Amino acid sequence: MISPSSKQIQAAITRLPQQASAAVKQVLANARVKNLALLIEACDAELKLRGTLVLTADTAAQAAEIAARVAGKPLQEVIALAFAEIPPHPEEALILRWLAAHPGTSFEELKKIYGKGDLSLVIGHLVYHRFGYFRPLLVDRTQSDLLLERDSAGKSVRYTLRREAVAALAEIGLLVPADA
Repeated sequence: MISPSSKQIQAAITRLPQQASAAVKQVLANARVKNLALLIEACDAELKLRGTLVLTADTAAQAAEIAARVAGKPLQEVIALAFAEIPPHPEEALILRWLAAHPGTSFEELKKIYGKGDLSLVIGHLVYHRFGYFRPLLVDRTQSDLLLERDSAGKSVRYTLRREAVAALAEIGLLVPADA
């Protein structure tokens, strides 16, 4: 069996962000058979970054293109771009506006305002639906931590929008600035 060169392995690693999730899993399986540690590590990292997000080749390429466009930009600018280009769904807007107006809201309080059982899913989707924008910032972070600060000290988790999120969302007109 001929082993791939380090140049071929690096090329395969470079292609991972543009590949469908199924293709990344196949590359991982092949890399395990050939015991290609660097490629295994890169595939694992790519799949971990995507979390439960299943990308097609088209959506992966689109996310990689957006990520390249926002790479190196500050969090506030990325948030503004993400929510301006992919406006929030009504339930997302409700949650964002409530959190901006009520910092430190408990999960239970927010669940009452939201009125449905899938609150955790909607909170996660704030970033999930805008994966390409947040991709460069997601390394070793929970997706929603880019927008929210969590306080787990009490009996219930409490949420506060990060100051960058408040400023960005006010900038694009989703929130009324606090000093208005």
